[in-house]
Amino acid sequence: MLTTKRITGSESPWFAEVDALYETAFPLHEKREPDSKVSVLENDRYNLLAWLDGEQFVGMTGSWDFDGYSYIEHFAVNSALRSQGYGKRVLGEFLQRQPLTILEIDPLTSDIAHKRLRFYQSLGFRQNGYPHFHPSYHQGIDDHALIVLSYPQAIDDVQYQHFNQHLGQVVMAK
Repeated sequence: MLTTKRITGSESPWFAEVDALYETAFPLHEKREPDSKVSVLENDRYNLLAWLDGEQFVGMTGSWDFDGYSYIEHFAVNSALRSQGYGKRVLGEFLQRQPLTILEIDPLTSDIAHKRLRFYQSLGFRQNGYPHFHPSYHQGIDDHALIVLSYPQAIDDVQYQHFNQHLGQVVMAK
């Protein structure tokens, strides 16, 4: 079984390792500004977790708890451990703790995007057909289109509207 360490500030023991993975795993338009990355840790709804197998750092999740669902804002596996089943293990354990989980993936414009969709579908995620744009993390960079996935079932219009409202007003609050 994997264990987790919650990161509550930049002085937390696993922050540097999680932050290094975050910086290499996501493109600029999918990352928070440096100050925002630290200040979001003060929000009680936000959970930045280091995932460990024994003492080995295997990955990270940055997620939000809302009434009735969780939203995974960021998920990444240590690049040295990819293709070893850790992604499925981390998400499998995450999903056991959460009743309904929502996340976003890139539009299906590349082989990698299709592979990512198949990965999430293999875990039970469902694709939702809502036209969706994630708000920009940076001034001067446009909002970006993403596909909304949910587990264990598709979400209805009311659930999507709540998620989109939380995304704009809580997750992206400066």
